[in-house]
Amino acid sequence: MQKMNKNYLGKKTIISLGLALSMFSGLSTSAFAAPVATATVNKGVNFRADQSTSAPVWGFVKQGTVLPVEAANDYWVLVDYNGKQGYVSRSYVTVHENKPAPAPSPSNPAPAPAPSNPAAGGSLANKIVNTAASFQGRVTYVFGSKDLQRLRLDCSSYTQYVFQLNGINIPWGSKAQAKLGTYIPRNQLQPGDLVFFSVSTPGQINHVGIYIGNGKFINNLPNKGVVVSDFNSSHWTSHYITGRRI
Repeated sequence: MQKMNKNYLGKKTIISLGLALSMFSGLSTSAFAAPVATATVNKGVNFRADQSTSAPVWGFVKQGTVLPVEAANDYWVLVDYNGKQGYVSRSYVTVHENKPAPAPSPSNPAPAPAPSNPAAGGSLANKIVNTAASFQGRVTYVFGSKDLQRLRLDCSSYTQYVFQLNGINIPWGSKAQAKLGTYIPRNQLQPGDLVFFSVSTPGQINHVGIYIGNGKFINNLPNKGVVVSDFNSSHWTSHYITGRRI
């Protein structure tokens, strides 16, 4: 879930491991880890002081320029350019997630935390649901984060990690995930299906969860972490967009 122009940003898609943001704080520049993504400018774009088309323009970035990314959502990308951190419109760039470099030390690094009670046996859908549920009380919601070591995740990096632990690789970002698999009508959803919502701009996907059956879905929410939500509540019903089966 996210805020737009400091009130409700569009979907968080990438990327700052140390980005400690809540639902109501917008993108921050105070706690960034090393960039783990780059943005290639597809068409010349204004470099702005804030995430708004009315924000001051600090410069113009030419086509083909590759910029270090600090954080991003579906609308704006926070980048480093000419010694400053500022924003470019996501419509003009392509963001590439970087692979972390191998650790220089020969010692064995600690693995990312695994589910506390991984599913044994049963269908893949049940394993996905059980894996998702195992993170309740263990995940901290952080906008734009995919910190698997500390389990500081947003809604889509959480679903991405759950599927990854079950041998299925899906991209980060609710919009990207909504392009996968097969469309499933609301009344035909089954456990393990991804469900997508619009929580800011009407009609635009910017939140994702995993349907677990019996009118419930599990998702990672600001200020709450991983929780089971009532899929049939008036709030979620009014914000529902689509379901996909991976």
